[in-house]
Formats: sequence, C-alpha cells, structure tokens
Amino acid sequence: MSDLSLLNDELFRVQTRDQTAQMTLPAILRALSRDVILSFDALQPHQEQAWYSFLVQLAAMTVVRANDGTTPDTAEEWRGALLSLADGNENAWRLVVPDVEKEPAFLQPPVPEGSLDDANFKSDIPSPSNLDVLVTSKNHDVKQRRISYPEPAHWIYALVTLQTMEGFLGRGNYGIVRMNGGFGNRPFVGLSPELSFGARFQRDLRVLVSEHDQLTDLFDPENGCSLLWIQPWDGPKKSNVTLSDCDPYVIEICRRIRFTKEKGDLVCWRANTKGQRIDVPDSLNGRTEDPWTPVDLDEDKALTLSGEGFTYETLREIFLSDRYAKPMTLHPHPEDAEAMYLTARAMVRGQGKTEGLHHRIIPIPEKVSVLLSDESAMKALAERAKARVKKTAKVESNVLRPAVAALLSAGTDEDVDWEQVQPWIDAFDDAVDDHFFDYLWASVEAEDEAEAEDKWEAFLRDEAEQQFDEAQDSVPLPDIRRWEALSAARSVFHSRIDDVLGSTANAPAA
Repeated sequence: MSDLSLLNDELFRVQTRDQTAQMTLPAILRALSRDVILSFDALQPHQEQAWYSFLVQLAAMTVVRANDGTTPDTAEEWRGALLSLADGNENAWRLVVPDVEKEPAFLQPPVPEGSLDDANFKSDIPSPSNLDVLVTSKNHDVKQRRISYPEPAHWIYALVTLQTMEGFLGRGNYGIVRMNGGFGNRPFVGLSPELSFGARFQRDLRVLVSEHDQLTDLFDPENGCSLLWIQPWDGPKKSNVTLSDCDPYVIEICRRIRFTKEKGDLVCWRANTKGQRIDVPDSLNGRTEDPWTPVDLDEDKALTLSGEGFTYETLREIFLSDRYAKPMTLHPHPEDAEAMYLTARAMVRGQGKTEGLHHRIIPIPEKVSVLLSDESAMKALAERAKARVKKTAKVESNVLRPAVAALLSAGTDEDVDWEQVQPWIDAFDDAVDDHFFDYLWASVEAEDEAEAEDKWEAFLRDEAEQQFDEAQDSVPLPDIRRWEALSAARSVFHSRIDDVLGSTANAPAA
C-alpha cells in the first residue's frame, strides 16, 4: 500500500458518461469542470452533500487563491494549484503520514504532543461506518459496521463527512461552526441548471468564485487559512483558530484524527478535544455565510431543519418569504439557464440518533426562473404563495379536522382524541406537498390569475373530499349511530368547505 496520496494515486472509482474510471483528486476536479462524472462508487447517500460541498469549496479557494482567478484546464494544473493551496506540502494530501508531530495528513492536523500515545489517541474506529456522522438507534436501521473490506475511498468519504458535517457528540467531541448549535445540522439549499454532479459543481463554483472577495465581514479572503488541517492542534480551547483568520470557504476539521498503516491495513485513531477547532461566539448561531445555508432572520440563526424535512411550507419560507436570508447559491446568477432546479438536502441530527436524510428537488420552469431577478414580481409571487398556505391551513383546521372528528364521535358530543384524526390530515398535507409548487408555477404561466386561483381551490376541495371519503369508509361506527354520525359529519364538511373555499370552487384541476 502506498502513502495514499489524493494528488498522485487513483483512489477514487467513478462512473463517467463513457466508462468506469479510477481518478486522482485533481482528475476529479477536471472531470467535474467538464461535467463528465455521473457518480462516485463507494459514496453513500448521506455522504454526498459533504463530498459535494468539500469539492466546491476546495475548487473555489484553489481558483481564487492559487490560480489567479481562472479555472485550471488540466488535471496537472489542478494538481499544482492544490499543492500551492497547501503551501507546497504534499503531505497535506496524503492519507497516511508517519511523522504525526510535524506533518499534517489529509484532514488530519499535526500532533504537537509528539506521538499518538502521548496525545491519548485511541484506535477504536474499526470501520469507515463507525467514523462518519450517521448515528442509528438500532442496528437494523442501517448496519453500524456495513463495510467489511474498506477501500481508501470509503475512509476518505467518511472522513470528509465527519470533519465537515459533524455536530456535538458528547464531551470532547465538538462539531463544526457551520451549523446552529451542537445538535443542529448543515442544510444545503441552492439553484442548479441541471441535476448532474458536474452541472451543479460548475454553477456553484462560478457563484463561489464571484462572491469570495466580498465576504470580508467575518473572514480574511486574502490571507485567511484555507485548509484547517495544515496547522497543529493539541486540543485545548486556547489552541483554536478564530473565524476572522480563515478563508470564507475554509474547509473545517472538527475532530483530531490520524491514520496509520498496520500490516497493510488502515487504522484510524482519534483523540478528544476541549473545544471547537474554530473559535466563534455562541451568539453567531451558525451564521457563517455558508454558501448553501439559509439564515432565519426572525431568530438570527442558521436554519436547522426539523425531522419533517423540506416540506412545501419550509421551502416556501426559504425561497419565497422575507423570513430567511438566502445563501449565495440560492440567488440567480447571470450565467444561469432559462429553467432551473431548486435543490435541498440535509441530514437531520438528533441527540444520539439521526432523524432522516432529506432530499427535495423542485423544478422551476422558464417563466418563473426569469422572474428570480425581478424583485417586485417575486414579492407578488411570495404573497400568492403565503395566501395559498393560509388557505390550505384553513381547509385542514376548519373543514377536514372537525368533519373527521364528528365522524369519530359517532354523532355524540364526546371528546375526540385528536391524534386519531391526524392520519387524514397528514394524507391531505402530503397531497398538497406533492403539488403545491406545480400549481404555484402554473399560476405564473396562466393568462387569467382568477382562473389559476379557482384551479388551486378546486384541487384543495378535491383532496379534502377524498380524505373525508376515505375516513367515512374506514372509521368503524356502531350500527345504531352510523347514519347519524355520517349525516353530522357530512353536514360539517360541506357547510364548512363552502365557507372556506366558496360554493363555486369547482374549476377543472390543472
């Protein structure tokens, strides 16, 4: 086994548009800049966001800081620029470097104490599956040691995910600063002209390069640290780095990790620390101008996605309201295509568990995409979206919920357990979630705004009626009260839905 250099060794197996290929890191960056990579073998779904963000941030700093603002044209040019970004130290790109005291290794800072034993490192990470951020409550959720014979790429993907995405995991195990608190998450929201890895990479690279020198409030774009693992780290709070001494796209490390080789196999060592690697005030709440993270302006904190994921309500607030400051990749760019995609991804962390990997793609048609730079048009669209969310909530709370409750009470005045009503509310909300943006975009393309609203209300009525019909078919009712319950429930439903939507909301659906 070699020293496993990301610059020199073809450690990554990728699927290109023509073949399966082994590539170095510089070759990957060249291939992505030409949009020829379809996927990365060994890269797991929960690692994709970390790997993508790492590559874009790395490429942006390389272009701006080490290549005079131009994108390298060949793999050899990428290699030279990456080496320059690391101050000429090839060890910064090797997975294993024996001199742990004086030399860094990839995403592994030097160990000032002199040896792994002196620094109390432990070799208790037997597999890449045990290294990264995926925490499962049961072994049958996702096998906790899934990779029996790991390749270097497995370790690299897990290491990147840990160092750039992890939060707090108990005393001595601190997280990154690009999230709101130790139990938060680092959401990813942006625009893309296509869905391929390379097309997204190209677009985001252009955005990050164009914005780099403007991010001076928190960072040092000219001389700030870009690769945080180059500097020694012994763990105490006083050894941390200030955010103002970092590049805007600095690639974080949050844990002390070192790899060694024993009998040809990689062995992963770790040590605890007494504080975060980057020193930031608690009041910053993750507002680090991350290229993909929205900021909640009402609460002055980076978005922490809930376990519900990217619902239509959440995406509406992020994309079409003043509540969130949009990240740079969510703003239109002069070179954007006519039609775009809104992409959103996050792995939601909990205390001692993972609450889901959430991924959502919303196509944005041309007639909507051209409005993204029109402030007044977007404001009008935002108001329409807000009104539709309110009307949806009214149908749920004023129509469907009381109608199903009347059915469950079997025509009596007995109190209903509202949790019993929830399945039909959830099913209605799921249907709205599936179609909300389709109907919203259609309203932009429609010649008659009133007709577009009629179609939306007709959709709400149809979905509410469907859930009410299913409740009538599935709720067990005593024979003696069946017709009384059905009559009472139907009376509630039809009178209230006419009150909320109007009696003429029967236009054909879009």
